[in-house]
Amino acid sequence: MLTQSGCLNRQHRFRERLAAENIDAAVLTDYRDVYYFTGMLSAQFPIFLFLETGGGCWLAANTDDGVSCVDDCTTYEWNKLGTMNPNILDGMNEVVARRIQGAGAIKRLGWQPEAMPHLLRQTVDSGLQPDEWVAVDNLLRTMQSRKDPDEVALIRKSIQADLAAYTAVQKAILPGENELAVLAAGQRGAMIGAGEKVFHDGDYQCGVFNGPARNRNIEQGEIYIVDAWTCYRGYWSDLSRAFVVGGTPTDLQQSVYDHIASVQREVPALLTPGTDGTEVWRALDAQIREHPVLADSGLVHHGGHAIGLRAHEMPDLNRDRGGTLEVGNVVSVEPGGYADALNYGVRIENMYLITESGAENLSEYPMEIVPHA
Repeated sequence: MLTQSGCLNRQHRFRERLAAENIDAAVLTDYRDVYYFTGMLSAQFPIFLFLETGGGCWLAANTDDGVSCVDDCTTYEWNKLGTMNPNILDGMNEVVARRIQGAGAIKRLGWQPEAMPHLLRQTVDSGLQPDEWVAVDNLLRTMQSRKDPDEVALIRKSIQADLAAYTAVQKAILPGENELAVLAAGQRGAMIGAGEKVFHDGDYQCGVFNGPARNRNIEQGEIYIVDAWTCYRGYWSDLSRAFVVGGTPTDLQQSVYDHIASVQREVPALLTPGTDGTEVWRALDAQIREHPVLADSGLVHHGGHAIGLRAHEMPDLNRDRGGTLEVGNVVSVEPGGYADALNYGVRIENMYLITESGAENLSEYPMEIVPHA
């Protein structure tokens, strides 16, 4: 999980940002952001963090096991003899109401409009009586775009689990195999690679642009684009490889694959601090168009995106939206080319950490169109 020192350091930086905005305290209810500051990952249960700009912080959660980065943790009952309560939000709301009773008025209160239930807002409004509610979602997104060392460590582990899925998937890509069986192989590979249960899914349709696995058998000569995601202890990885079914690509398939692979090899030179994501997209598009089969289409989707607690973060590598690359960003980059004559296309995606000295490829893995059994 996230380290105690990392969480406390993030709390300190968050308080500095709150103070700069004259915000007296913040209430956080998105489990990902609470995890970011406390190390408490509670995706299945509602959670509530109260953080004073000039003071301490406390948590309301379903358990206090392992909680070490807050001053106090108030728990609510979430089950009876193993059966989950149907009203766990009501239960948390009750403990929050008791905890903030008599806490005193807050002039400016930071909150998350995208994540706070109406019931909780009413309770907080009654208990703290803020003069003004100030959205902190953008403040948090800006802060989280630059990853700390403990975050990068979890992303590395997530990537290794995702790559283990690719190793398992290659053995399953055989003519006549069902797409669902290929997905199952990837899920098993990711969990074995991680050494624990993880979420793994992605685009697992064969012979098409993308989409979830179907109850369909893959066919000789199709190109199988596997664009797979893994979430390990709250942090995401997003990678892509393409494999020919049956092991023998056509000359055109091999040519386009080699071209997209060469574009991917040039990616680190594009990922320099201060560059806008739209510039990266344009460079990828121009390079892709150098292949005659792709000259008219170019890059038909985004060129990638930042990634971390959320599968898609900013800055974006996009024709229509960008954002400035900074040291500490982790980005996925996914050049691709598609045509009916290819049956159906090639997409190769790696993940990079942007550093002062250059972009580090976090996902070193062979780029080969023929799968290894």
